[in-house]
Amino acid sequence: MKRLLKEVILRSEEDTYNLARELARHLRGNEVICLRGTLGAGKTTFVKALAKALKVKNPNVVRSPTFTLVNEYETQKGKLIHVDLYRVRDFDYSEFIGEGILAVEWEERDEPCDIILEIEILDEKKRKVRIYTK
Repeated sequence: MKRLLKEVILRSEEDTYNLARELARHLRGNEVICLRGTLGAGKTTFVKALAKALKVKNPNVVRSPTFTLVNEYETQKGKLIHVDLYRVRDFDYSEFIGEGILAVEWEERDEPCDIILEIEILDEKKRKVRIYTK
């Protein structure tokens, strides 16, 4: 059962980075973070901000793994593994669980998720983010 941890309105990329930095401080390095929201809501943007907060060597190379399914990046807390299920709903990413921080876009099941971010578009620049934990 998930419980609401925090709800915040993001108005800029700086707000997104600040939220990612706050979350990164609490990560141990083996969590599954599930990102939900419509196309264009900012799931990949949040993963980029998280990568920057985790001190990925070159955060500019972080991109959506829509066609490759999985991208891995080295961080100060180990690996950041980014999975995108937009085109493939039945991809088994269980082998990556525990291998680093696993950020999964488009995961609708709650079971594998330690943290769930639901991102809602409010307007062109504003997003409402709800963060849930188990």
